[in-house]
Amino acid sequence: MLRLSLLAGLALPLFCCMNAAAQYDLIPAPQDIKLAEGTTRNLAVKAQKEVASLPASGYKLKLAPEGVFIQYRDKAGLDYALVTLEQLKDQLKASPEGIPAGVIADHPVYPWRGMMADVARHYMPLADLKKFVDVMHFYKFNKLHLHLTDDQGWRLPVPGYPKLKTIASKRKDSEGDGKPHSGFYTAKELKELVAYCAERNIEVLPEIDMPGHNQALAAAYPELFCDPLPKIDVRTTGGVSKELVCPCKKETLKFYNAVFDALKDIFPSSFVHLGGDEAPTDRWESCPVCQKSRAKHKMKDTHEQMGAFFATMTDLLAKRGKQPQFWFENNASIYQKGQTVYSWRMGLTPSTIDKTREAGLKLILTPGEHCYLDYPQMEGHSNRGWMPRTTLEQSYRFQPTYGRPAAEVEHIVGVHCTLWAECLPTLEHTLYRAYPRAMAIAEAGWTQPERRSWSDFQKRLEAHQKSFPARFKYTLERTPTNEPHFVK
Repeated sequence: MLRLSLLAGLALPLFCCMNAAAQYDLIPAPQDIKLAEGTTRNLAVKAQKEVASLPASGYKLKLAPEGVFIQYRDKAGLDYALVTLEQLKDQLKASPEGIPAGVIADHPVYPWRGMMADVARHYMPLADLKKFVDVMHFYKFNKLHLHLTDDQGWRLPVPGYPKLKTIASKRKDSEGDGKPHSGFYTAKELKELVAYCAERNIEVLPEIDMPGHNQALAAAYPELFCDPLPKIDVRTTGGVSKELVCPCKKETLKFYNAVFDALKDIFPSSFVHLGGDEAPTDRWESCPVCQKSRAKHKMKDTHEQMGAFFATMTDLLAKRGKQPQFWFENNASIYQKGQTVYSWRMGLTPSTIDKTREAGLKLILTPGEHCYLDYPQMEGHSNRGWMPRTTLEQSYRFQPTYGRPAAEVEHIVGVHCTLWAECLPTLEHTLYRAYPRAMAIAEAGWTQPERRSWSDFQKRLEAHQKSFPARFKYTLERTPTNEPHFVK
């Protein structure tokens, strides 16, 4: 590796500029920019050096007429510096006369900046997942959340449970379209995805939804559910199923031991998302096995039983060196202190911030009104008859602290985008719904609030809209009809 002289020793005369961020078409916006006199047309890396004094994942990028000089704190910092350089190369292609000389000093505000791909509702082949990851990486997301199981499909291989592939991964149609749908990953494919992401500084987080959102599992293994369970098929529509796994059967415990062994073999992440949301306990109320267990352990209701089920799953994960995460439902008592939950229900994030802080929980923010990117962006988009419209500006206005002082938001570890895929059957649909709003969420997770500007973001976005087709082989057509709007 080439050695880098200190930036202070090599720097050109610098001056601060109030609108310096506008001089570089970077998304997310960097924390600090100092412009120098002149321009550069040479973005070849002259030297790079690891240093200890930068913030975690931080870097400095000096743009000079003779080339580019990089300082970085760690492997992630170097990766982010090189991503920034790739964005600047796109800018130079559009401005061959040169781009401003200067120094960019940068690091992320939050360590967690995630995107969820819902491969349960619509299976996404490995090649498409890699393309999804490529775009994530370009905007400095560092967590890929794989929603692997739901009512509409199970995509994870689990040794000893072959009907997950032969039954639970297939459904007769999707929302009444009359087209059969199926898909199932091999362990080898998922390991390949994990390695691909690791090369891009992205951690893969698997989600196995429980105890609800499990109609596909019920179709394959009804013995894991409360009796009596009528014959049931993999769900073909959205909505909330009442088919919850029985928390008290030995078969259930055996199954999840096998699931967690499979996850440990594939995913090195220390986290496993366990879902935990939208789980109506009607069948637990009437189940004789559940009733007997509640009486034996002196539980007053099924909410206590839910907490006990989560505690059991937590113990199983702990034996494998992993921790659970959950979608936060409005009852902090069912989670254990120190666990990580996600705020997602529309309008409840401010109160969730307070409740989770008081309960000693860590919090990731994915409020529906800003971060649910399957919601339509504009009038004329399909909204399944109920989805609210979330504009790009609304996503950009997302402020993770909600105006609270630093002492009240120290438990917030990051931000997250979700893309529920009941009506996102292809990569093209998914990318169109995600972008450009995901760029706005990326900036909310990366950039200090005082460095963010809606008007400046719009200017930078215009440049990205022009360069996106050449880089990712998709053309962004922001029109309200004929979805998908990404066209090869």
